[in-house]
Amino acid sequence: MRLALFLLLLLLPCTSFGGTLSTLIELAVKNNPEVKRALEEEKISELQYKEAVADFLPKVSFRYVRTSLSDVPAYSMALSGFPPTRFDILEDNFYELKVNLTQPLFTGGRLLFGVKMKKELKTASFFRFKETVLKVVTEVKKDYYTLLEANSALKIAEKTLSAVKEHYRTVKAFYDEGIVPRRDLLEATFKLKEAEENLEKAKSFYRKALEKLKKDTGYAVKEVPLDEGELSYVPVKLSEKELLTLAFRNRPIIKAVEAVERGTNYGVKVAYSRFLPELLLQASYDRTDRYPGIGNFDSTSVSLVFNFPIFEGGKRFLAVKEAKAKRRQAELSIKKIKDLVRLQVVSAFSTLKAAEARIASAKAMVESARELLRVSKERYRERVGTSTEVVDAIAYLARAEGLLNSALADYNRALADLEYAVGTTLRPE
Repeated sequence: MRLALFLLLLLLPCTSFGGTLSTLIELAVKNNPEVKRALEEEKISELQYKEAVADFLPKVSFRYVRTSLSDVPAYSMALSGFPPTRFDILEDNFYELKVNLTQPLFTGGRLLFGVKMKKELKTASFFRFKETVLKVVTEVKKDYYTLLEANSALKIAEKTLSAVKEHYRTVKAFYDEGIVPRRDLLEATFKLKEAEENLEKAKSFYRKALEKLKKDTGYAVKEVPLDEGELSYVPVKLSEKELLTLAFRNRPIIKAVEAVERGTNYGVKVAYSRFLPELLLQASYDRTDRYPGIGNFDSTSVSLVFNFPIFEGGKRFLAVKEAKAKRRQAELSIKKIKDLVRLQVVSAFSTLKAAEARIASAKAMVESARELLRVSKERYRERVGTSTEVVDAIAYLARAEGLLNSALADYNRALADLEYAVGTTLRPE
């Protein structure tokens, strides 16, 4: 729970989501497998960076060897008047203990550039993680708006069924009194069956939308309270050019590939540094009892090691070419990602504007449909209108409300896609 809250506060664009949506986002960030995988990758890059920093520290090794010889080298010495005497050069059973310390003093920049490269790759991994969180949150928001759409469609279907039932009762009463023909009753009956079928379709749509939301939150929820939730219209006042500027400045995936490109620059420097000499400081302590007649013998040494590579079969030249190829690849990736982000912004913005136009026309249709239904009911009660007029008005109102509901859902989903594309919220605080 604390991890999820921390990630939400740290990584998500500042916005005031509704309580239900905030809870769903928190559950998704905590339980979504894709987010968990990206988090592990970010941890790995952090460890690799620390590993590169550790190369600056001295390396200490400890070595202990126990040796038993079947025969030992010896020499003989003979003096005049005395028999030859054998002297062993080594003990036949001895140990060797060695402690060695190595401290790099100069490596041609290999260690320094290696650390900088790993740091940039760590930064890239962090922004890829942030991009993953942003993607998952966007999907949850779209699922939530689809669920609100399904919930509204269900209410519209229930309201339409109620209106059709009311009209059916009126027609049935008029038919029983012999005021209207059988055709009106059959038409009202047909509309009642149609409204019942539409209600079942709306229930199916709702169940599917709820199941999709459960999946994206890791099945951490059973039901989603929607009593206070409703689809709203929040106009976006920024132009397409301003949105593209926001996207290029805020989108995590762009920052990630830019960090990778900076890392490849250091990678080229690391490859070149292998042509330079290195200077090492070495200190060691040795202890052994291998020499006869001496017992334990120990010694300490300090040395400077100068290593200059002359020929390695062309490996260093190939490493430079490989590093440069990776740099060109990263540069091309930046262009590719920016083109993709541009496409996402333009596509989402176009969908947003199309839905915005549909909202305006749908609202006008709903108002006209409500007035038409009111007038049609009054005309039918006064027996100056027909049953067809009433059922048509009911159907027209249901269709208008459905169009408005669909347009609002499409607008909010497009707004979620647009916020994902620009990497920040576009809703007012």
